[in-house]
Amino acid sequence: MLVLAAGLFVPSALVEVSARDETVATVKVNCAHGESINTALKQHPNAQTLIIQIDGMCNENVVVTRDRVTLRGTDPSTDGVQAVENATQIDAAVWVRGAHQGSIENLRLTGGFDGLLASEVSSPSLRVINCRLEGNTNYGAVIEASLLEVEDSAFSSNGFVSAGVFQASRLQCTRCTMSDPGGGVGPAVRSNIINFSASSLLLSDTMLNNGGINSFASSVSINDCTINGFGSTGASFVDGQSTVNLIRTQLAGQINLNGASNTVLLGVTQNPGTLPNLLDNAAFVRIGDASPSTGGPPSIPSNLRGFTLRDFSTGSLLQSSHISGSLNCNSGANAFCANPANVSGTSNCALCPKP
Repeated sequence: MLVLAAGLFVPSALVEVSARDETVATVKVNCAHGESINTALKQHPNAQTLIIQIDGMCNENVVVTRDRVTLRGTDPSTDGVQAVENATQIDAAVWVRGAHQGSIENLRLTGGFDGLLASEVSSPSLRVINCRLEGNTNYGAVIEASLLEVEDSAFSSNGFVSAGVFQASRLQCTRCTMSDPGGGVGPAVRSNIINFSASSLLLSDTMLNNGGINSFASSVSINDCTINGFGSTGASFVDGQSTVNLIRTQLAGQINLNGASNTVLLGVTQNPGTLPNLLDNAAFVRIGDASPSTGGPPSIPSNLRGFTLRDFSTGSLLQSSHISGSLNCNSGANAFCANPANVSGTSNCALCPKP
């Protein structure tokens, strides 16, 4: 027994239990033996950090509600979570609910309404590293009032879109691929990402195939990416009431800007197509050259299709950037060109006259 200064006695057993409290605990889950990630999450309740090592594909809907949890596999081609319920949005393969400083690594998340649902997650963010979010009935990932950082991961063949960013959330994706979503916002548009309701999207070194981006009342920052819309004439980018910056990015498909959106395109190139880009309802776009990310030429010019500007929209074509097509201004719209010769077609815009 220990004797305290005040003359109180503390049983030695209590001291020993306290000494055994863990800073980091690791639990191994062998899915082939019927072991459960949800059961593992209840173990070591006093550990500050819990690491769950996952071997194989576990058939369950995992719900994480405790802080500092890492779900870790070895190879996303063999390890992960196959959801057993997918009727509603909370039926995710993995739902991280109000839990902070978590990480999901080297796993495949499939078979759910969503592969990943993150709700009320921040401090500083939930991290997803080297994962595959594929084959879910609606979303690869849904982010609601949360901060999500994704690295070296793939989203593919999800029934609606690859990622939905809602309710003042932030999705940051580095070296990701997103491809072949089943739907989008609007009957003619397939979207890899929808970014709504005061949310933020940050993409770097990322490729989007067979589906673009739809943003409304939010912000978008894209560097060194490739975005291919659905087909050569489908939208790569649909934007309403958002602030958008694209730098050193390759686009295929139409750019559609509306609703007083504010967009900057620097060093952005676009594949030829039958549809011109569209600015509508007091949208603004500035097109110019970008500095190289590392080395290379002193500047990288933008080279875009033609634009149709309507309803008091405005545009600026600056530096050596080029429009391979015409500028068509109507209904109070206008466009300025630093050099009208950088428009290959005609222009009826007052600040960029070119017959």
